[in-house]
Amino acid sequence: MKKFVLILGLMAILSNICYASNEFSMSGDELDYDMESSLGIARGNVILKHDGGIVTGDYAQFNNKEYKGYMSGNVVAEKDGYRITSDAMTLYDKDHVSANGNAVIKHEGRVLRAPIIDYFKNRQFLETNNGRAVLVDVDGSILQADKINYDHIAGVANADGNVKIQSDIRNLTASADKAIYRINSNSIGNYLELIGNAIATQDGNTVRGNRLKLNNARVAQMDGGVSIDFIPKAKNLSDNKKQIS
Repeated sequence: MKKFVLILGLMAILSNICYASNEFSMSGDELDYDMESSLGIARGNVILKHDGGIVTGDYAQFNNKEYKGYMSGNVVAEKDGYRITSDAMTLYDKDHVSANGNAVIKHEGRVLRAPIIDYFKNRQFLETNNGRAVLVDVDGSILQADKINYDHIAGVANADGNVKIQSDIRNLTASADKAIYRINSNSIGNYLELIGNAIATQDGNTVRGNRLKLNNARVAQMDGGVSIDFIPKAKNLSDNKKQIS
């Protein structure tokens, strides 16, 4: 599936916006701050700012000693063209940040949705949790799975469990137990691999196998118990006339 790219804005937004620094600020209708514990609590029209990024919500608490924080109620985070919305957002430590409840990430026309999206900074690893994940590409193509992980260092996205793919623009549907999306570090995606009970249907033609590899949404490689249902194209009337004459 061409251009299926997981949204990496979570790295920029969550790891940078939430960290305390000299540029960190927090405001709200009500503010409480404990100088001894370094715990700040804000209620109503809460705004957190850091390094050009901004997070808004109804409630927030943040400890700039322990690098832990929590924000809830109509949470919206924006930075460098990325936008995240969720019911709540939790900073567990410098390494682990989570968008919790109806998490949606948007960037350059692409959208990733899941109940929970976690980011681990040290491993540069992004994962969805607690329910169905949906990735919508700029051309409207849709990738769904029970879980989607993205390893930024390796450049590999993994979709696991009841994988479904729909690309109306390519007249393509596909399904599998798992999918691997390999991404070239210098360009958008290279290919998508479907693994386990893999099925791909395009223009009425269906290919089945244990493993199917798709380049630009076309089946390029097949392995394991392969079967093909092929619908030949009908000859047009003009061709028949030429043969008769």
